[in-house]
Amino acid sequence: MGIIALAIFIYAYTKGVHLQGLENAQKTGLKTLPLLIIAFVIVGLVSSLDLSNSLSAMLGKESGIKGIGIGALAGILTPGGPFVAMPLASVLLKSGAGIGAVVSYFVAWATWEMMRTPFEIGFLGWKFILVKWCSIIILPLIAGLTARLLFSWVNF
Repeated sequence: MGIIALAIFIYAYTKGVHLQGLENAQKTGLKTLPLLIIAFVIVGLVSSLDLSNSLSAMLGKESGIKGIGIGALAGILTPGGPFVAMPLASVLLKSGAGIGAVVSYFVAWATWEMMRTPFEIGFLGWKFILVKWCSIIILPLIAGLTARLLFSWVNF
């Protein structure tokens, strides 16, 4: 990422827009920083709790389709960007959640995340969103079941 940023900076410099780009980066950073701090606090607190017993019952390897469904629902309801979802998925794995539940969580977050829906409707309209939802409704479950079937032997 650093190499890509440097290359884009050099290109922007040759166009004389590098300072404007740095100002935009600063504005974005200042908007995102509070959310990042909150996300890191949440992930740090969750990772310090011993959730292995409760997570194993709900999302563990033996939870089956129920755990995959709970993982999908959690992914749909997780707000924020990858700086929230990725550390949370990591904590789930380390706390004993099964691979199927975590993959289902991640796929649901990436495809269904509800916090994004108002923006999608605003830009693309209801019809498009309904087509999208109907097309992807079972993806998290399929991905979770596939991961469980093919990769449940992998330890994380």
